Amino acid sequence: MDCIAAISTPVAQGGISMIRISGEDAIRLAEKVFLPIYPKKSVGEMEGYSAAYGEITRQGKKLDDGVLTVFRAPHSYTGENVAEITCHGGILITRRVLAACIEAGAAPAAAGEFTKRALLNGKLSLTEAEAVIDLINAESDGYIAASKAQRDGALRRRIERLCGQILSISEEIAAWIDYPDEAADEEEIVNADWISDTKKICLELETLKTTFDSGKMLREGISAAIVGKPNAGKSSLMNLLSGSDTSIVTDIEGTTRDIIEESVALGDIRLRLADCAGLRDASDRAEEIGIEKMLKRLDSSRLILAVFDGSQPPSDRDERLTELLMSKADKVLPVINKSDLPLCEDIVKLAERLGTPAIISAKTGEGKEELERAVTRLCGIQHSVPSEGFIANDRQRDCVIRACEHARQAHTALCSGMTDAAGSELEAALSCLYELDGKEASAEIIDGVFKRFCVGK
Repeated sequence: MDCIAAISTPVAQGGISMIRISGEDAIRLAEKVFLPIYPKKSVGEMEGYSAAYGEITRQGKKLDDGVLTVFRAPHSYTGENVAEITCHGGILITRRVLAACIEAGAAPAAAGEFTKRALLNGKLSLTEAEAVIDLINAESDGYIAASKAQRDGALRRRIERLCGQILSISEEIAAWIDYPDEAADEEEIVNADWISDTKKICLELETLKTTFDSGKMLREGISAAIVGKPNAGKSSLMNLLSGSDTSIVTDIEGTTRDIIEESVALGDIRLRLADCAGLRDASDRAEEIGIEKMLKRLDSSRLILAVFDGSQPPSDRDERLTELLMSKADKVLPVINKSDLPLCEDIVKLAERLGTPAIISAKTGEGKEELERAVTRLCGIQHSVPSEGFIANDRQRDCVIRACEHARQAHTALCSGMTDAAGSELEAALSCLYELDGKEASAEIIDGVFKRFCVGK
């Protein structure tokens, strides 16, 4: 493949920038634009995983001084010869260094082309390649950990185990079909094993399919709404979680009239959090619209934080809120605020009708860890084990859904004694899993994956 080059750091002012070159002639090309000063040797003499300080030139004129790092095939990110030139981080300088590399013979890299070459050269599976962009875009500690596990092959290993199990049964079925006379005496016993084994495969695929929801929540964040009567502490809770004065906090009822949204980190997860208008009889049309928006937000949210003032006995508004949320209790977390003041037992009992409450003080921050654990439990994220691999996107989920359906058909066929049909269905399931990990993925699928990438990665 031709040499490619691109800026692999953000195109913005900074301390340093890096231009990456990859391809069979990458080192020879780098020699045209980089003159080593220390150590004093030619670029072609540099060993893999070594660096040199020197001058970056273009058409014989010095552009900048910088550092060249050399990686020799196959021990590089792409599996090809790679040269990385680090220069000062000015936008103009960086672009001129890239232009020098292109004039020397490199082609501009397309989006994700370095990682695509790593895939094509066997350095990464398709699921590992997809994890690279997820790692770049991760916005929570939980998704960073999950993406690292995917990048290190967690899902690939899980798929390989499943493929091995399916392949083993398929080979046995093929042997029965090819040599039916030799196997006739044991057919009933072996068929029972196939039925049991395909059932296990179906269960494993179903379990894998369920990891999509927790993966999506880690990746995109959890849509959440904070609701409660005026002055229960909704805005204070919003400010506590966001770490800033996002919401206005006053003693005046109806201060929050519209939905205020913020993306906040809560431990290992991210909440797309909305501070909604307080539940009360609106005093004007503007406040009435805010309450209408709040009610719509409750329907679309994955998580509802129902805030109660723990220092006050239940009011009619607390009762109305509780009644309103009873039908949504599976996604409601009652939050009793103001634990820095004496708690009223009656409000605790009311909140418990919606589930086990988290008791906090939005003013002091006390109980924030308890709130984090409660959110994790309610959303089911505590069951997610990134090191075991999970379904990270719609493409992967589609492959698993199709593999699961073929495995179910194979199990049904075996139960009916239709061995030939079972073999065909297992081969189809195997093909879906090969597509998932890139072994049988079409060029269109692979191109679609790398459209999500930035240039330079």
